[in-house]
Amino acid sequence: MRQAVTTIAATLAMGSLLLTATGCASGTKSGEKHVTVQNVRTATAECTGNTRTVSYPGRILPAQDVNLSFRVAGPVAAVHFREGKHVSKGDTLAEIEERDYLLQLEATTAKYEQVKAEAGRVIELSDRGSATQNDYDKARYGLEQITSLYHAHKNALADTKMTAPFDGYVQQVLFEAGETVGAGMPVISLISDGAPIVKADIPAADFVNMDRAVRSWCTVDVYPGRIFELNLIDITKKANLNQLFTARYALQPSSDGTMPNPGISTEICIEYVSDNDEAVLVPASALFEKNGESCVWVVEDGPSVTLRTVVADDIDRDGRARIISGLEAGEKVVSAGVHTLKQGQKVKIMPDESSTNVGNLL
Repeated sequence: MRQAVTTIAATLAMGSLLLTATGCASGTKSGEKHVTVQNVRTATAECTGNTRTVSYPGRILPAQDVNLSFRVAGPVAAVHFREGKHVSKGDTLAEIEERDYLLQLEATTAKYEQVKAEAGRVIELSDRGSATQNDYDKARYGLEQITSLYHAHKNALADTKMTAPFDGYVQQVLFEAGETVGAGMPVISLISDGAPIVKADIPAADFVNMDRAVRSWCTVDVYPGRIFELNLIDITKKANLNQLFTARYALQPSSDGTMPNPGISTEICIEYVSDNDEAVLVPASALFEKNGESCVWVVEDGPSVTLRTVVADDIDRDGRARIISGLEAGEKVVSAGVHTLKQGQKVKIMPDESSTNVGNLL
């Protein structure tokens, strides 16, 4: 029995040695260096031409947005228009109780008529030489004083009615009938119904090149596929604390007549004339940092990769980096898998996705 076990062990040991010898013969030869081939995606550097486009977040606003108030104080008697209602210029939006202001005007009117009659008699006597200069001056100045007071009280009565300064829509009613408001307190918020405007904050680096802008437009997420042209109205000449300059643009409807409503966020695109006609575009994913510098992997014959230091100054709305130095149009760069490569490493270029093979599954 012991002899049989010994024979089996010897047979297994011999088989193991044979398998090891066979594996060495069919594998990599002794001393040969193993080469790792990395799968990568590539992109071709494209020439930008003589213009470049940058984008900024913006907001669509009404051309006019005001908070209306009464010039006199008192309880609100009525509010004639509610939120969302359209109003025309001159419409009475709300009223303040006019009782006290009416009584005030009536008292002033009576005083005005009295002084006016007395002053008229004194002036007539003065013309005949029967009144002194002192009496004439008192009559004239007294008439002027009461006249001014009469017009002030007349205006106060008229100010108990709030009228629309332009055509538009009631945005918000802040006080209801029966509530007492002070002079100058906002009561109704009104927006104009004219073409809205777009506001955007422009970085200082682009502000200095605003005179080179050749076209401006914006897009809105709720209106996919539509482009709204913009015309610059004005831009602030002083930067805010974030070194941004606020620009206002007149918004034009799209080609099919669509006009977005105020309050919606948008993306503004501005096309500038470029100083560097040799700039190229590559996917932003092709860029990586090494030793504090921007770099890309350039695909050479083999194919293999070579490290290249470049200078990038912008990333457009499509996620493409603008390279102004270090890369030429037509060169291929690695666009995916850049962080696992080494200088001179062999690579395998993966085919581009197609509409019939999304994800390269076949």
